[in-house]
Amino acid sequence: MNDTEKSRPAAKILETAATGREKSGWRRAGAFILRYREASILIAGLLLTIYFQWSSSAFLSKANLQNLVQYSGTTAIIAAGEVLVLVCGEVDLSVGMVYALTPFVMYFTAEAGAPWWLAVIAGLAAAGVVGLINGLITTVLEVPSFVTTLGTLFLINGFTLTISGGFPVQPQAGPTFTALFGANPLAEMGWALVIAIVFQFILKKTRWGLHTVATGGNLIGSAEVGIPVRAIKTGNFILCSILGGFAGIIDCFRIGSVDP
Repeated sequence: MNDTEKSRPAAKILETAATGREKSGWRRAGAFILRYREASILIAGLLLTIYFQWSSSAFLSKANLQNLVQYSGTTAIIAAGEVLVLVCGEVDLSVGMVYALTPFVMYFTAEAGAPWWLAVIAGLAAAGVVGLINGLITTVLEVPSFVTTLGTLFLINGFTLTISGGFPVQPQAGPTFTALFGANPLAEMGWALVIAIVFQFILKKTRWGLHTVATGGNLIGSAEVGIPVRAIKTGNFILCSILGGFAGIIDCFRIGSVDP
């Protein structure tokens, strides 16, 4: 047997090992996607980006990306709050109207003579009260959250039209304050990223997040082991409304006005 013939088995072994490593790499990638569902969303987003860029060369232009960042920031903030409610097994339909109500509460508080930072807190407090009402009706009176939040949606809509008189308002805060809360092109996405990171950490690493997941997965079992399921649900309704109101405030400063 010559040297060439002796080297063939070794070459086959190396080829088999390389193929095995390649398959192992694909398995690891597949396991990563299955373990982290967010990875599949990232892949879908990447594929959509490729498609839209192929359809229109202006999709990844600076102007279009700036528009996407501004419009998607507040949507992401609202979604972060809605996720908490959905994970614990409920739904909040009223958050869109909280988005509209909060800037008006902020504006009229500032018009009454309060500083703008206090006006923002007042608006967020009003949003939190709406979330508290949604949570108490859902957990204490045991009205389905779909029905509860559908009712508060119409109630808040009517209340917003009443206090505004049906007319838009234009907040006149200082330039620094306005830039921080939305006039800066990157402000909305910056707030959205911070909020997403914070609430991802809360869901994955804190007791509140674990109790939220447990409540949504098995309500009766969670209550039997001592998890305060009513408090968890009510707290998440409050957080959802506050984030919806905060998104409304950011858009109010970005646009320069707010409509009822």
